[in-house]
Amino acid sequence: MKPSLKDLISKTILLECSLPDLTTKIDKTCVTSANIQDDCFKSDDDSDLAKIIYEGILYYAYDEFQLSGANHQKMFLKAFNNKFKFNYSANDLAKRKLGIYGESLLYCILKHFYKTDTLISRGYFYDIQKKTEVTGYDAFHLVQRKDEIELWFGETKFYEDCKSAINSVFKSIEKAISDDYLVNTNFTTILQHKGNIVDKTSKLYSILNKWEKCIIDSLEEELNDNNISLIYPVLVTYNSISETYSDSIKLAVEHIKDKFSHISFDDISIDFSIFFIFLPIDDVKATKETIIKWIDTKEPLMS
Repeated sequence: MKPSLKDLISKTILLECSLPDLTTKIDKTCVTSANIQDDCFKSDDDSDLAKIIYEGILYYAYDEFQLSGANHQKMFLKAFNNKFKFNYSANDLAKRKLGIYGESLLYCILKHFYKTDTLISRGYFYDIQKKTEVTGYDAFHLVQRKDEIELWFGETKFYEDCKSAINSVFKSIEKAISDDYLVNTNFTTILQHKGNIVDKTSKLYSILNKWEKCIIDSLEEELNDNNISLIYPVLVTYNSISETYSDSIKLAVEHIKDKFSHISFDDISIDFSIFFIFLPIDDVKATKETIIKWIDTKEPLMS
């Protein structure tokens, strides 16, 4: 990402606390993995947050090697026509329902705060066989840390109502964290994108290259044998419920406990971690409307 966008993220999105938090006495969610915390962010300027999302769409839509030496403004406009099928003539309600706002925000947060220096980072993977975009995950980040490879396949909800956002998350969370969905549906697609890995000396490229040249009896076993794990971040952005920040966080955590404590992940055989990222803001609807206005008027990107 360009320095101006990184600077904007640094001054706009602030880590308020991690859960469990002793000061507010708020525990982490009941489904968050034992070895990881939930993170709670704060943004006091919805206009700057809208700018981050608007600018981040470019980097969410294209790999870095695709952007190198390209006209970023033209590629940005092209993304809405070719990648997102954005309907400029649709009404505001239809435009507000698009997932692109939360997806761009999740991308920016992962890249900036979690340092997901990706080998492949694509907003949308295209399944050649099905001729459709691969669905179910809002982030596709493949990260190599020393000898371990992490699949950061996350989800995001950008709703006005906190409880509705969380309910939507849990409609598909067990399916998303499963061998069938992760391995058979989505990891198979990654094999199709092996050529997009810039670092041909990386461990991931070597593994994919090997798999491409032989028959794999069990992809799950191969993932475990090569220390490949799933990291599943869930970003929930919603309207604050009061002037007290902790009240908005407590609402989300307690709703998950009340409604979804029975959730278990029994259908996945590789190592995985799940955690939540909470971002209550002043006005979700107004933030989306600002972004829509910029898209419709083709607002120039920052230099």
